[in-house]
Amino acid sequence: ATTYAGLDALICQESSYLLSGTMGGQATTILWTTSGTGTFDNAAIPGATYSPTVSDASMGSVTLTITTNNPLNSCPAATDGMVITVNTAADVNSGIDSALCEGNTYTLAGTRGGSASTSLWTTLGSGTFNNPASLTAVYTPSPGDISSGAATLILTSDDPAGPCPADDDSITIRIDLTATINAGLDS
Repeated sequence: ATTYAGLDALICQESSYLLSGTMGGQATTILWTTSGTGTFDNAAIPGATYSPTVSDASMGSVTLTITTNNPLNSCPAATDGMVITVNTAADVNSGIDSALCEGNTYTLAGTRGGSASTSLWTTLGSGTFNNPASLTAVYTPSPGDISSGAATLILTSDDPAGPCPADDDSITIRIDLTATINAGLDS
């Protein structure tokens, strides 16, 4: 029996990996196993897909092993392994949607984690941030934001080295108009 697990690979924790194992000789079946906690879509086929977990990423890498069945002759089963390095994904959270009264500012409460080391606030509106690189930036709505009744603010992480992309998350701030009243002229 012969088997080959494939070349070592580097992936992002949020990505699955299509394996390219092979078997030959007297082998008729194979089984994939992992040193981590990820899962296979079908561990009994050479071209299985492996999905890593957060635990796999925290370990840094896992070994995937392909093992053949025992052939019907005196030859032993064959085993081969490959290493998948699992990079931690960037993660940002902009907070929950909220509201404010016109004329006020809004203090944001974003969070950043994973492989993200910096982040930046942007807006689909035209208001301004006192410090767009701060997770707790203060947003001042523009007259255009006020007339449209809302502003969408986006927190985007840096693009970490390796296969993991940048991450982004958005929050919508509803802008309520100040109530006005007029009793009329004195009479």
